[in-house]
Amino acid sequence: MQSNELARQLTATVVCVAVSVASLAACDSNEQTGRSRTVSAQTKLCGANLSKGTRRALLDVLESRTYDWEWSNQKHLGDLAEPDQKSLGDAAKKLVSGFHETGADENQEYPLCYAYGPSAVNAMIDLSFYFPKAIPESPAHQLTPYELGKVSLARSSRAYLYMECSSSEFGSGNEPVLIEGELGRLRLPATESETMRMDNLNVLHAVSLAMVKELGCKGDAGLPARFSAPSSVPPPPDRTPSPALRRTPPS
Repeated sequence: MQSNELARQLTATVVCVAVSVASLAACDSNEQTGRSRTVSAQTKLCGANLSKGTRRALLDVLESRTYDWEWSNQKHLGDLAEPDQKSLGDAAKKLVSGFHETGADENQEYPLCYAYGPSAVNAMIDLSFYFPKAIPESPAHQLTPYELGKVSLARSSRAYLYMECSSSEFGSGNEPVLIEGELGRLRLPATESETMRMDNLNVLHAVSLAMVKELGCKGDAGLPARFSAPSSVPPPPDRTPSPALRRTPPS
């Protein structure tokens, strides 16, 4: 199991780097791919509008003064063809159709987009969604829980946000569907800090809020309009994180 996860992580990392290099080398720029001719003026991420505070958090995460982003296309690993989704609406439709086909499956990833700092080597994040079967009861000790959505878990290298969505799109009636948003950093931070955990959650919240609005989730799936994530427990002392797999199950 661990070797399979490591293989997926290495493959995905190679793909992300290849995609990033190809993106940076491209001369064309168009609105649909998420690229901007003036990256310094970017105020969107994955189709979500960013507040000044969230944009600042994203730049800190990417260790850059500017950023750019692209829609993900991981339907076929290594395929750099045009992404399946060209808008947040397309990505939401992909989530809905995937849920109707496979239901809750925490190993089925629905990649959304990735962002990078053009001047910072390996400074990249990717954002994805999952349909887990349940909220983890015993999160890994490296993760700090926060009061955002049903529950949020974060460390300097990753963040997880669990939300319950009641929407006619899922045909669930009054039964909410559990959705997990995930943010991962390609470059592992050297230390663990509360600031980095909050930056990760801030960015993940903005994208997740835009997604639940697109899905028509009742009450925005419990997400606040403005980012706020009080810690459920006192933050752990700073420590150097151990290398993590790309997809690290919270429990």
